Amino acid sequence: MKKVNENVIQELKQELEMLTGFIADYGTEQEFTDKCVIYSCNIIDALDWIQEKIGTEKFRSDDYLDLIKLHAIASKIEQRTGKKRD
Repeated sequence: MKKVNENVIQELKQELEMLTGFIADYGTEQEFTDKCVIYSCNIIDALDWIQEKIGTEKFRSDDYLDLIKLHAIASKIEQRTGKKRD
């Protein structure tokens, strides 16, 4: 797999920050809570982690990923369906 150039990552992050910041400052609540804006904010966080601006432990916490909650949801599904996680 080809590695993405650091400059490309930074340019995308800056574009997303500009757009989401503009929407946050001047948009309506409905516009700001649109799923594409929320997703873009999550991508910014992931790019910060890739660029090591967020530590792995912090990124895995409920501030970002909430892996504890994801495991709990998966456990409920296992109990309900009898299916097991791989």
